[in-house]
Amino acid sequence: MAGLDSKAKANMRIKAQKSQITMIMIMGIVLFISIGIIMYLSKTAVKKSGQSAEKKIQTTELETRAIKDFASNCLDKLSKDALVLLGKQGGYIYTNQGGTIVPFSDSDEGVLYIKNNNANAAYNIKMLQLNAPQPFYTTIPEYPWIIFPYGPVNQDTKTFNGIFGANSMPPLNSSHGPHSVQMQIETFIDTNMDKCLDFSIFKNEGYDIQKAKSKTKVFIGARDVSIISEIPLKVTNIKTQEKAEFNDFSSVLDIRLGEMYYFIKEIIDKDISDITFNIQDTANNKNSFSIKVSENTYQKDDLISIKDQQSVIYGQPFEYAFGRKNRAPALYYIKDDVLEFDQGDQIDEDDIFGNSERKAEDPDEDNPTIKIEALLSNPDLPTVMDRPQIKFRVEASDGMLSDYQDITANRR
Repeated sequence: MAGLDSKAKANMRIKAQKSQITMIMIMGIVLFISIGIIMYLSKTAVKKSGQSAEKKIQTTELETRAIKDFASNCLDKLSKDALVLLGKQGGYIYTNQGGTIVPFSDSDEGVLYIKNNNANAAYNIKMLQLNAPQPFYTTIPEYPWIIFPYGPVNQDTKTFNGIFGANSMPPLNSSHGPHSVQMQIETFIDTNMDKCLDFSIFKNEGYDIQKAKSKTKVFIGARDVSIISEIPLKVTNIKTQEKAEFNDFSSVLDIRLGEMYYFIKEIIDKDISDITFNIQDTANNKNSFSIKVSENTYQKDDLISIKDQQSVIYGQPFEYAFGRKNRAPALYYIKDDVLEFDQGDQIDEDDIFGNSERKAEDPDEDNPTIKIEALLSNPDLPTVMDRPQIKFRVEASDGMLSDYQDITANRR
């Protein structure tokens, strides 16, 4: 019996050990599954968190990029607006527009500017106000020189080069003088930038945007205009306190401003130095520049408009318009200015001109008329030689201004 009890006890111990091993295995499996579930959930949470952060970063970049693009568009628009104004107004932008030139008053029309639709175009060609160097004159009747068009040395040789006005076109670059085209563009952009940068739409979306005054530099090339502007911007997302900063902006306009400027300067210089130069016949077809002269706009002053078909702003060819002050025609010199007649002779125009040319040149391409009058109570010719001396005046007029020469007829 004792042997049987020992055997039964041994069997029971074996069964107990097997039960413990089974429990341990079950607990291990449960622990393994639990760890697996925890790791899976952890990885999923990390992935979701990363996706959320990435999405958040992408959203922030898109929104700040829109703010940067808004500032870039302002710079581009103001650059174009500056060129349009310059073109309409003879190279000037007035202080009430954001430029550097004091605005003209209404009384300055015909003196400092000429009307160009709703713009005031400055005179780029003016009458010479100061005394000209000898042998040239600005005063009638000596203008443009006493024996025009005959040379002072060889009177049988004609010359048409002299001083017939002044070029008041503004300089192109600031290094060449004040109120340059370059400075006008820079000043206009910086003056109007704050108003253009209206960030209210972004503020309504939860952004605080701090801006400082812009500082613009313009580089004028032959075939384009480059604009570089420092526009300090500090952007803060009010909810997340994320921040971004922008400073450097640029724009390039395919406008042949440099090439066009020197083309215009060349024709102005020719117009004020050669009385026979016809400004309207100088269109440079190779460069696609066209010239239009609107005559008799103000007291026979002209509005000159040059367009460049290869330079387009807002869908239109770039245009530069300026005023040309009307200038007096120049009467050909009558070589015999003292004549002799017998008592009772009938003096007519042929007698006065003799062998001299009955002609005049006009620097503005007007067609001057020539008339002769006796400086008597009855000015009409023919005139009877009934006194010791009679004065006659030969005058060339464009309808507003005139040049003249007085001829003396003495009785033999």
